Amino acid sequence: MVFSKSEEEHVTHVSTVLSRLRAHNLFAKASKCLFHVSSVEHLGYVVSSEGLKMDQAKVQQIPNWLPPRNLKALQSFLGFANFYLRLIKNYSKKISSLTSFLKKDSCLPLNEEAL
Repeated sequence: MVFSKSEEEHVTHVSTVLSRLRAHNLFAKASKCLFHVSSVEHLGYVVSSEGLKMDQAKVQQIPNWLPPRNLKALQSFLGFANFYLRLIKNYSKKISSLTSFLKKDSCLPLNEEAL
């Protein structure tokens, strides 16, 4: 991934990277490369000049997530949420009521009101 502040700078940076790859007999597969884009999806994030953002496809899945009805389902949801924890303001406060159900002798409330 090559970040540049301007088009001209980007051309220079990309040329430098490709030259160094070539000098060491390494090659970039053109079909796997993107050039001159303002943002790119990478490892579940959208990376741009504005920083990291959550992938919108992942965000759209959240309202459709079924309420956890057992420990495994809760752990699955928390694993998903933990991946983005640094992007969620006050994450630990928002998730604390759910993490309390991970304690050994606690049980998930399975009535409709609690879910």
